[in-house]
Amino acid sequence: MKTIKSFFCLLAVLGFAASCSEKTEMTTYEGRSDEAFLNKTEYAYTVSADMEDACSIEVYRAASGAAARVEVAVEVEDAAVADAFTAPATVDFAEGEIGALYTVSFDRSKLEVGKEYAVNIKLQSDTQLPYATEGKLVVMRDYTWVDYKTGVYSSGILPSFFGRALTWEQTLQVTRENPQLYRLADFYHNVGTSYSKAGYSLNFIWDGGSQITFPYPVDGDGCVQVASGFSHPSYGMVYLYIDTAPQYSNYDAATKTFTFNCAGLVSAGMLVNWTNDTFTLDN
Repeated sequence: MKTIKSFFCLLAVLGFAASCSEKTEMTTYEGRSDEAFLNKTEYAYTVSADMEDACSIEVYRAASGAAARVEVAVEVEDAAVADAFTAPATVDFAEGEIGALYTVSFDRSKLEVGKEYAVNIKLQSDTQLPYATEGKLVVMRDYTWVDYKTGVYSSGILPSFFGRALTWEQTLQVTRENPQLYRLADFYHNVGTSYSKAGYSLNFIWDGGSQITFPYPVDGDGCVQVASGFSHPSYGMVYLYIDTAPQYSNYDAATKTFTFNCAGLVSAGMLVNWTNDTFTLDN
């Protein structure tokens, strides 16, 4: 088990007031209808079996009015799969519309499962507005997940918040592409408590023996962070900080139990001390 430095930051909110006796003139900027921009610079699209092989992002312009067309340059960072992606050379704004969709399509059969592919999008539009004209879309072809077995998940983290033991029925899934890659999908969301969100999974690699590993970056202490999907009302997302050492996190064939030795982390530091989350397979 590793030792973590716990810390919390107290933020001070400072206010100030200013007065001015002189009249200040303001110069307004009249945007052009062909002055396009993005409202953010990073986009992500994970495509699963039931999703379309295309991702649309919203492009805005400084002023509505007449129909307008803005050229767009697209570059796939991995040249080896550049032919897997297609996108129009322009984004077209309809008359009176302030926004338009720009769609990047791809052929998933040419993409490696589980690998991220970056597509750089550059609007060929000069603007004086403080918004981005360049963005990056990251596309990842997801694995095909199928149900493997059911079991009971027991959280060592959540009792610190609710004052009682919390267990729930949970399905363990495996991928068709990699028979050693498993996940507990929506694991903390399945408990049914407040403040939980779907879309967060605990993934691990298991060959049927006692050892399990994790497909997440390992820090200098041999631990990984996994977003639980439980959002603390004061501190935000709670992360399982899992010790990957096999003596702490493993599978016990006698009890059919996976043990995840973990602490509960939030952005301010450690919120829950070391404990065990477990998942026991049904007979």
